[in-house]
Amino acid sequence: MTEAATRPPECEQPEASSDAGRQGDRGPAEALRDEIEERDGPAGDAASDKAAIEAAADMSAGPGGTEAAGKGEEDNEGEQLATHHKNGLQDQTSYMPVKQILVVFASMQLAVLLAFLDQTIVSVALPYISAYFNAGRSSAFVTAAYLLTSSAMQPVWGRLSDIFGRKYTLMLCVLIFAIGSLACALARTMVQLIVFRGMQGVGGAGLLTLILIIISDTVSLKERGKYQGVTEITIMLRVSGSSDLPCCAAAIAVIAYFLPLKAVKGSAKEKLKKIDYGGAMLTVAATVLLILPLNWGGTSFAWVSGHVLGCLIASFFAFAVFFLWEWKVASIPIVPPFIFKNQTVAAIFASTFLSGSTILCQLYYLPQYFQVVRGDSPTRSGVLLIPQLVTTTVFVFLSGQLVSRTGEYKPSIVVGYAIWAVGLGLLSTLDQHSSTARIVGYQLLSGAGQGQTLQTSMVAAQAAVERSEMSVVTSVRNFMRSLGGTVFLVVAATILNNNLSSKLTPLGYSHSTISAIVDDPVGIWHSSSRDAGALYNLSSEQKAQIVEAYVVGFNTVFHVLTGLIGANFLIALLLIKRHSLQRKDEEALKQRGKEWIEHRKEKKRRAGGRNLDEAEKGQAELAEKKEEERE
Repeated sequence: MTEAATRPPECEQPEASSDAGRQGDRGPAEALRDEIEERDGPAGDAASDKAAIEAAADMSAGPGGTEAAGKGEEDNEGEQLATHHKNGLQDQTSYMPVKQILVVFASMQLAVLLAFLDQTIVSVALPYISAYFNAGRSSAFVTAAYLLTSSAMQPVWGRLSDIFGRKYTLMLCVLIFAIGSLACALARTMVQLIVFRGMQGVGGAGLLTLILIIISDTVSLKERGKYQGVTEITIMLRVSGSSDLPCCAAAIAVIAYFLPLKAVKGSAKEKLKKIDYGGAMLTVAATVLLILPLNWGGTSFAWVSGHVLGCLIASFFAFAVFFLWEWKVASIPIVPPFIFKNQTVAAIFASTFLSGSTILCQLYYLPQYFQVVRGDSPTRSGVLLIPQLVTTTVFVFLSGQLVSRTGEYKPSIVVGYAIWAVGLGLLSTLDQHSSTARIVGYQLLSGAGQGQTLQTSMVAAQAAVERSEMSVVTSVRNFMRSLGGTVFLVVAATILNNNLSSKLTPLGYSHSTISAIVDDPVGIWHSSSRDAGALYNLSSEQKAQIVEAYVVGFNTVFHVLTGLIGANFLIALLLIKRHSLQRKDEEALKQRGKEWIEHRKEKKRRAGGRNLDEAEKGQAELAEKKEEERE
């Protein structure tokens, strides 16, 4: 028996093969037509025999599409495109024509806006939120609560969308996010706000992750960069100050009506049985046990306290049990351990952890620098962030176009990290005397580098794995980004606060005054809290000393960020490998997607025709009755 005969096929149908013998003498075109008619009703004449045969010609080539099929390909020649992956989950790949791709992207942009608008509003307004509740130290938990739940849920939503379908999972995420937003608006204490921000994070975790997964379902790897700029433009518009709740309502309506995605077959009971409950609980528990003590340390409890050390140790063991469970127990694991054996994927995860750390620290500490050092308002701080957002958007689009034309993603990633590191190094030189032009110029350089790495690194990770694992790789990559941001926000806060304390204590500032500065640094310019009057009434000389101490801490934070992105440059240069963006079944998948769209249109036309015939028949019967009554 040959190797091709003994090796299980890459993608198998989960149903029993009792009917396989009866189907064996039928051609692949007829088999594919039966599959489409079973899913969408009678096919009509939407697809020709030639198109069906072409759609049935190929099977997936695996990662990079570079593996030789050998004799097994000859033996399986003509085999139809499988509708399920080898793990038993339905293949939701649906490459579409350009018109339908634009409809998909337009339908998802409100969800993208929600994912990033919330982060920007909170980061800019956080000093005033903490002042309003008079709780500067605990205000960090407003950001941490969202990051904690969103980080923990990232891997879970990716696999849930494999089981229940992308469309309905995305709508559920938007709904949970909307409920959390409403609760935050009604919060009356800092504790309530922190709890409801955590609820927001549960829904927010799935927004961007599912959008990126849907993009991978509808657009081929090589063409994906052409459409990524649309998403980045929406992210840039998040600074407009829109309200979450109207966006949530509009997003649900638009996604429900306009998003043309395949539904996943199977009963609710069957789908619920596929969920990896143990893996979901373990990953959430391990993430929470890691992030909580990082936010407790130095504020609620000492770093060497039992609460902090106990949670960190428990988190280590929880992650160990999680990976053991995924490896040995789970039938459809949330995070298959074998993906970490892929060098490119592991390198992307590591670099995403570091770049996520940098992006969130930039988003948090640049507005704070504007407000503390320059005395700018929150609105002005948001405006000063626009140059970096615009540049990032432009270079995401340009790098995507370059990858689509050349099929090469590594040069963009390597050059992008190099430019980004230089930009961060320049930002680390800012002080109280820096001009607006200097600030804008440095942000432009930083944004140019950042934009070249965001989506190209995603393409690199997806190109390195089989299609069945793209959703997992996407969600784990986003998890690493969120986790990195959460961890390094704590590190950055510790660096900044320690610098303030070490610089101000020798100058004779009391412990209570230093604590007030840490709680509400903006209080030196605005009497915005109940206890900020003492800071506001400090002399000009004292305020200058505080600003100088803050600048030293800010510079140190950005020195660290520069080192992180420098490390990413080395990771990209040495560890990320080249994989082809062409896979041999893509043309067949595009044809299948086109046929599916045509069948949906045909069903709507037929349904409309039936409704019209029934209406005409009803009117005729009514007219006949009236005629009989007159007689």
